[in-house]
Amino acid sequence: MGLEMRWIPDFGVSLGDLPAQRLLGAAVLSASALLLEIALTRLFSLIFFPYYVFLIISVAILGIGIGAAVATLWPAFAQRIGFALGSIFAALFTALLLLFAASGSAVDMQLLLFFLLALPYLCFGLVISTLFSAHIAASRILYMGDLLGAGCGALLAIPLLNGFGAINTILIAALGFTVAGLYFSTRRDRLVAVVCAATAGIALGVNVASRALDMDPSKLAAEKPIVAALSDGGRVLRTSWDAFARTDLVDRGAGRPLQIYVDGGAASVMPTEAARRELLGDIGFFPFATEQPERVFVIGPGAGLDVWFALQSGAQQVIAVEVNGASLELAREWRGYSGPLYDRAEVKVIVDDGRSALRRSGQKFDLIYLSQVVTLAAERGGYALSENTIYTEEAFSDYLNHLDERGQIALKLYDEVTLTRAVSTALSAFRRRGLTDQRALDHLMAFIDGKSSPSAPLLLIGASPFSEDDSLALGAIAREVGFRPLLLPHVLIQPPLDSVASGAKLFDAIIQSSDVDISPATDERPYFFQFEKGIPASLFPLVALAVAVTAVLVLVIGFQLQRGRGSIQRGYPLVFALLGIGFIALEIYVIQRTRLFLGHPTIAVTLVLVTFLVGGGFGSGLSQLVLTRGHERRPQMLTAAVLMLAIVWSVIWSPLNTMFLAADATVRGLITVLSLAPLAMCMGVPYPLALKLAGIDDRRQVALAWCVNGLMTVVGSVAAVALSLTAGFSAVLYFGAGAYLVATLILAVIHNRGES
Repeated sequence: MGLEMRWIPDFGVSLGDLPAQRLLGAAVLSASALLLEIALTRLFSLIFFPYYVFLIISVAILGIGIGAAVATLWPAFAQRIGFALGSIFAALFTALLLLFAASGSAVDMQLLLFFLLALPYLCFGLVISTLFSAHIAASRILYMGDLLGAGCGALLAIPLLNGFGAINTILIAALGFTVAGLYFSTRRDRLVAVVCAATAGIALGVNVASRALDMDPSKLAAEKPIVAALSDGGRVLRTSWDAFARTDLVDRGAGRPLQIYVDGGAASVMPTEAARRELLGDIGFFPFATEQPERVFVIGPGAGLDVWFALQSGAQQVIAVEVNGASLELAREWRGYSGPLYDRAEVKVIVDDGRSALRRSGQKFDLIYLSQVVTLAAERGGYALSENTIYTEEAFSDYLNHLDERGQIALKLYDEVTLTRAVSTALSAFRRRGLTDQRALDHLMAFIDGKSSPSAPLLLIGASPFSEDDSLALGAIAREVGFRPLLLPHVLIQPPLDSVASGAKLFDAIIQSSDVDISPATDERPYFFQFEKGIPASLFPLVALAVAVTAVLVLVIGFQLQRGRGSIQRGYPLVFALLGIGFIALEIYVIQRTRLFLGHPTIAVTLVLVTFLVGGGFGSGLSQLVLTRGHERRPQMLTAAVLMLAIVWSVIWSPLNTMFLAADATVRGLITVLSLAPLAMCMGVPYPLALKLAGIDDRRQVALAWCVNGLMTVVGSVAAVALSLTAGFSAVLYFGAGAYLVATLILAVIHNRGES
C-alpha cells in the first residue's frame, strides 16, 4: 500500500540476529549525530569563544551517556519509545536547539542552551544502547555500522559546511535523523516517520532557498569585536560560511576601511588608497618601511593589509599564507575597493597553515611577518584554551631557519603581556641554537604604539644580532613616527631585562617570579594565550562537570550492579570507562601531533577523525570473521595490542614527519592514514567485543556500557585538555595508553576468574 515506502529498500536479510535494515539505520543515525556535532562546533564558534565550544561539545557527549543511563535504569521505557521514535525525537530536538540558538537568546540563557543541546544526543544514546542490547551477538557488526556511519558523517561535514553553511548543515543532520527513523520504522510508526522526514526535507529546502533562519552577528557574545562594530553604525556587506569559519565583510561607516571578521573576531583591515596616511601610520608597517625587504613571507594576511604593506615597501616577492580561504575570496571579490592585491605578479597566495607551508617552502626570506594572527587584544582572553602552534618555541626556530643572514621576524602583538611571552619564547628558541640569554637579547628589539587603542607592541627578531648603530637608527625612526622603544640592544634595556643583558640572571628567574605564566609556549604546550598558572579558571566549569559526571556514574553503576548476578560482571563497567577515556585521549593526542604535518587544521582534524572511525569500523567488522571463540575469551590481548600500537606510532611518527614533510598534500594525507590504520583498526575491536561478552552474561550490562563509555569520554576529554595545559601533550599519550594498560589488567583478571 501507500505506506510500504518501496523507495526504502527492504533487504530481507539478517546478519546473525541483526536485520540489515537496522544496521543501515544505525549507520545513518551515527552519521547524523557526528555531522550535527561538527556543525555545532562551527555555529557555536561564532556565538562563543573556543573554550565554550569545548564545553558545549562535552555536554553533547554527556547527553549520549545520559540517554544510555535511561536505557539502563528504565529499559521498558526505552523499548516503549522504540528506535524510530527515538530517532525522530532527535530530529525534533535538533530543530528546537537550532531555533533557540538562532534567536540570539543563547548568550543570555546558557543553561537552557546546554539542556537543549543534550537532548538530541540523549535520544541518540537511548536508541543506540537499546539497539545493541537487542542484538548482542552481532555487537561487532553493529559497531562497524556505527563507526562507519560516523566516519561518513565526518567525511561529509567539510563539503556540506562549504556548500550550505552551519545552519543548513544542522538541518541536514536533522533530516538524517528522520531517515534513520524510516529505516527503523515498522508499520505501526511508519506514517509518523514519513511525515517527519518530509517535513525536515521541506524545511531544509525552504531555508536553503530563502535563508529564513540565519544568525544575526549583532546578537553574538558581547566581547566579540563584530558586535561593537555593528552597534557603532556598521553593517554586514557580505557573509560566507564554510568548514573553517563564518566570515563577514563589514563596513564600519564614517569613512573607515572595511574589515573582515572571522567568527565575529580576528578582524583584519581591507586597505584602500583613501586611508593610505592612516594605514602607513600603523606600527605593523614599521619593519617594511625600515628594512624594505625584497622577499617577504606573511602568515595570516586576512583582508590584505600586510600584503599591501609589503608592496608599498617595494617587495619583489610576497608569499602570503592564509588558513581562512574565505577571507582571500572576499578580498578578491572586492578588488575594486582595495585593488587586486592577491592577483599581483609579485604575490603568491596559499590557503594552508602558515608555519606548515613555510617548513615546506625550502626558501629563505628577508622578512617573516605575523600581525595579530589569532585575534584582537580585546578578545585575547577568549582564546586562552585555543591551541596555536604559530607562537611556539619550535615555530620561532622554524622562522629563524628560513631567514637570510640579515633577515628579521616581525610580530605585531596584542599587549605587553603577549609581548613578554613572545620575548620568552624567542629567547628559548635562541637557546636551542646555543646562545645564552645575554647574547640572545642582542637579537631582539621591541616598540609600542601608544596612539592605538589598545596599545599595540611590535617585536623584531633578527637572524643576526643588532648592533648599537642599528638600535640608535631604528630607535630614532620609531620616536620620529610616534612609537616608543621598549628594547634596543646596547642602548635601552629596561628592568627586569637589564639584569639578563648584564648576565646577572637568566630569564628563567623572571619567569619564576612572575605572577602570570610567561614561560615559553612550545608544541607540547601550545597555549600562547594561557597566562594563568596551573589549570585556568575558564576550565573550572569543565572540571566541575567531569567530577559531577563521575559521581553520578558511580551511583548508576552501583545501583545497576546490585542487580547483577555475579562478581565477574562487576569489572566490566570499569573496563568500559577506561576504553572511553583511552580512546578519546589517544584521538586528541594524534590530532595534535599530525596537525602541523597535514597543514590546514580543518582538513587535518577531519582526516584523523575519519581514519579512527572508518578504521575502527573495519576492524570491528573484520574481527567478527577472524576472531575464534578462544580469541574472544581473551579480549585483554586486544587492549594490549592497542597499547603497543599507540607506543609504536608515537615513536615512528617523528621520522615519518621529517621524511615526508616536503611531500605533496595527498602524499602526506596518505602517509598519515597508512601509519594510523593498524592502530585505528585495533581500537575498534575491544569495545564491541567486551559488549558482547558482558551482554551474554547479563543483557543489562550493554546499556550500562554505553552509559559508562559516553560519560567517561567527557571525563577523558576534560582530563586530556587539563593535562595538555599543565604537562603537555605527551602526558595525554601516557594518560590514554595508561587507560588501555589498566583495562588490559582488569580484563585479564576477569577472564582468569571466569575460566577457573
